[in-house]
Amino acid sequence: MGGYASCRGAMLKFIPVLPSYITILDFSRNRLESINASTFSNLKELKLVHLDLVSNEIKNITPNAFSSLSFLQRLDLSRNPKLSPSIVADAVAQINSPNFNQITLDRMKWNTEPTELYTALSCFNISKLVLLDNNFMNLNLTFLSENLPHIVEIRIAYGILSSIQPGFFKRLEKLNLYFNQLRLTRDFFGNRTTCYFPRLVNLNIRANVIYDISNLFWCLGKLEFLRIDGNPILRILNYTLTQLPSLRVLYMSNLGFRFNRIEDRAFQSNSLRHLQFSNNSFRFKDDVFYHFNKSEIFKYSPNIEYLDLSGNTFYYIDVLQDMLSPLKLLRDLQMDNCKLRTLPENLFFKLPNLIAVSMANNRISTWNGYKVFGNLSNIQTLDLTGNVISDINEKLFQINILKRLSKLSLGNNPFSCTCSNIWFHNWIKNKKRIFHGFPESYHCKTPPGKDGELLENAMPTFFKCQNNEIFFSVVTSLSLSGIVFVIVSSLIFRLRWHIRYWVYLYRVKKKGFSMITNEAANFEFEAYVIYCEKDVHWIRHKLLENIEKESGIPLCIKDRDFEVGNALVDNIVENMSASRRIILIISRDMVKNSWCLFETRIAQEKFLNRESDALIIIMVEDVSEENMSSSLRAFVNSSPVYKFPTKEYEEGPFWLDLKKILGEQR
Repeated sequence: MGGYASCRGAMLKFIPVLPSYITILDFSRNRLESINASTFSNLKELKLVHLDLVSNEIKNITPNAFSSLSFLQRLDLSRNPKLSPSIVADAVAQINSPNFNQITLDRMKWNTEPTELYTALSCFNISKLVLLDNNFMNLNLTFLSENLPHIVEIRIAYGILSSIQPGFFKRLEKLNLYFNQLRLTRDFFGNRTTCYFPRLVNLNIRANVIYDISNLFWCLGKLEFLRIDGNPILRILNYTLTQLPSLRVLYMSNLGFRFNRIEDRAFQSNSLRHLQFSNNSFRFKDDVFYHFNKSEIFKYSPNIEYLDLSGNTFYYIDVLQDMLSPLKLLRDLQMDNCKLRTLPENLFFKLPNLIAVSMANNRISTWNGYKVFGNLSNIQTLDLTGNVISDINEKLFQINILKRLSKLSLGNNPFSCTCSNIWFHNWIKNKKRIFHGFPESYHCKTPPGKDGELLENAMPTFFKCQNNEIFFSVVTSLSLSGIVFVIVSSLIFRLRWHIRYWVYLYRVKKKGFSMITNEAANFEFEAYVIYCEKDVHWIRHKLLENIEKESGIPLCIKDRDFEVGNALVDNIVENMSASRRIILIISRDMVKNSWCLFETRIAQEKFLNRESDALIIIMVEDVSEENMSSSLRAFVNSSPVYKFPTKEYEEGPFWLDLKKILGEQR
């Protein structure tokens, strides 16, 4: 075992003398600027195997600079963007260490692929090449594979790669091309006779621009780890994973808003153990826009042990039972931020190996403890952080689940710090060690006076809650009389318009008004207009404009003609008595307006005691009879209804007909 030395960030311009046992040197973030053979003169007696020269503002390296480091295995020249590929290639070519096998060149900002570097490295058994955050668009894997035939791991990521010439890598096991602009096709991994990556075990192509993965991985028989998240994949077709018989871990998250289809055998795989399918905004609801089969989706992947479905939407909790029941080996289920409103029933105890469940940041408020956990649930870890749970009692957690739980997260819920949570508070005191985040993330929401306080400090005592029970029993008995009062009040509310009408008749008699009859000869107005306040624009710019201004026919408009200071009911009665007819304007707002309905009720008296044309009904919006009160519906059905035209060129005939009707008997 060697020693480690760090001069990181010391802003040195030379490498000092180091102890002879040092084999690893971190000389990053200094100021070497120019490197030659004398730069490492103090290291000649060391068996240095790892040299880190990251961020040294290096501008030049002489070809023989590293020639004295005869034990060097790993070299990191990252973040020295003033170095050109040719300078690095010339310096690397003269390294005299037969064991040199790894070079890292991140953030060099090279605009062209460093092919001369591949040539310089060809004399070594390079096993790992790292080129992160560079600016070249094309990658020649053919040339790379010819010069580095022993390479085991390639990491070329965080760049702008858009074009790759395939190459044959006999020993490559790890290929990382994440965060580029690649559109891979089937021929990238091989042709009809040859697989270009026969020993590939780990493939990371996340965050590229891959739309279709069907038949893409057709020859990767040894692949165990696949990461394709962050690509704009549109759908997953049948048998996509059967082409990968060794696949154990699959990351397929953040696929974008256009992802909308999972075919029945899309996840078919006997080898798959870990599936990350989070943050895809997929709606697990089979409809016109989204397709999946709840009974088939995981039926053919029975060996999944870890499943993350967080960040997707489940409109119906019952769908989970059909989806997840086939996963008998499932141990860990993650369903955070799925808009769940309760916990799934008849599921957990059907999954005998399930020990960890996370359903944080949902909308869960309560659940049926017996139907959720049953008597066989083995759940040990449960995370319900950030939901809308206010009260927790023994009905939510059965005795069997209480015994097995070793970690329970309930923080950031709007707890009620009242006697309704006294059982929960006692449970916490007795089993405090299992409550993750307690007490700092357990706060009160109600009552208002305790909002924001720690639940631990704000809960009432058991003695106080017992006294409250006695008090509540007294209050309950007194409430019986209140119930009677509420029933009577409800009847009064339901009959409020009948009562108002009776009061109106009483006031009419008391004031000496006679019933509206047909005997009155002199009317101040040709028609009294019943309308809703929200329709006043139509009244002013349509009705008054065409009837009063053009034809001189006087209309009673409450916003204009009611006498200020008079009671509203008196204004209605007096102005209706001074009007020959009633014009009823029906709209969607009118049928919901209390005063309009009251006016209509009074108008019924006029309608029943006058000639048939005393009532004119104009419907300015389509209103179905279902939205009308029973009295209004009967009123409308007993008289002709004139529909206001929707097309402007049809309005002329409408107003002529209305003027003709209003002009009669004047």
